[in-house]
Amino acid sequence: MKKVLLISNRVMHYRVSIYNYFARNFREYGWDFIVRANALQKKNPHSLRFNFKEIPFRFLDYRREIKEIRPDVVILFLHLRDYIIWPLLFWLKLAKIPVVFWTKGFNLDNPKGRLSRILYKYMHARFDGLILYSAHEIESINPKHRHKISVANNTVNFEDYPEVPEGKEEIKKELGIPFDKVVLSVGRMEEGGGRKKIDHLIEVFRNINLRGAGLVIVGSGVNSELLGRMNKENTIYLGEIYDPQHLQISKIFKMADLFSIPGHVGLGLNQAFVWGLPVVTEDGLQPPEIHYLVDGRNGFIVPNNDVEELMKRIVFLLENDEKRNKMGRIAREDIVRNASVSRMFLGFKEIIDHLVDGR
Repeated sequence: MKKVLLISNRVMHYRVSIYNYFARNFREYGWDFIVRANALQKKNPHSLRFNFKEIPFRFLDYRREIKEIRPDVVILFLHLRDYIIWPLLFWLKLAKIPVVFWTKGFNLDNPKGRLSRILYKYMHARFDGLILYSAHEIESINPKHRHKISVANNTVNFEDYPEVPEGKEEIKKELGIPFDKVVLSVGRMEEGGGRKKIDHLIEVFRNINLRGAGLVIVGSGVNSELLGRMNKENTIYLGEIYDPQHLQISKIFKMADLFSIPGHVGLGLNQAFVWGLPVVTEDGLQPPEIHYLVDGRNGFIVPNNDVEELMKRIVFLLENDEKRNKMGRIAREDIVRNASVSRMFLGFKEIIDHLVDGR
């Protein structure tokens, strides 16, 4: 059996479901999918159905591991600041093992950084293959290296999501949510709001004038300052939620009416679309997932840092059930068509076939 080795930094819980899918499907094509990483996210709720080992980032340990595995191709899912990427790349090239870079193309949080741009361009030239999060990042790759590209639209494995038979009101009663209309925000938040800009959403609900509307926030990183700024009359913070079957978080998405992360929407957008929720966010330094959102079609993108316009769009959708529901239906259709886990898998398989079998 041929072997593909993925070397990653910390494996997040949502990636485990993806990698389980990859392992199962690669096996059907005669491939063993192997993952080595420096850490696995704590409280990961999923069982691991792929070959996994946690190894601290020490080059000699990884070189030894690669020699034992003898992979046909290696995929590096690392940041440039993960120092191990540099010696690994050079050694893999010397060992004549095909090596692929799974990347956004460049640092989207610092797109004008000169040094960062130079280093990414160097990497694009050195790797044998490039897996991009979306086709929109192709323009960041020098045309002479674009033959190396395979696009694997970044997503979550919503095939793992359970059926939720309970209705909205039943779920709200179970969770103690008293609002008639719910704006949901789910993600790993950061100090002071961070790049998610959750502070903007908290500010919206300090000033919103819409009877029965409420905000529900789920995720880590909401500090005491943000908690203190929340309007206790219309805002509820549920903290982190992990469960093996995605049942609790799926219930939370099902009972909501609208999803919003003002900054860096990430894969929360995918999850919201799967549950038929339109998304409202801000323009600015957004990740590749933002391209699933088409302004006015399946949600709204307001000007960067314009909290007043953010509130206007949220209020508009909460007050207009027909428009909101139509956007939600389109959102689900769009994400199923453009960001299925099977489509993501084919992006990986395409580059591996090309490098190893020459197809």
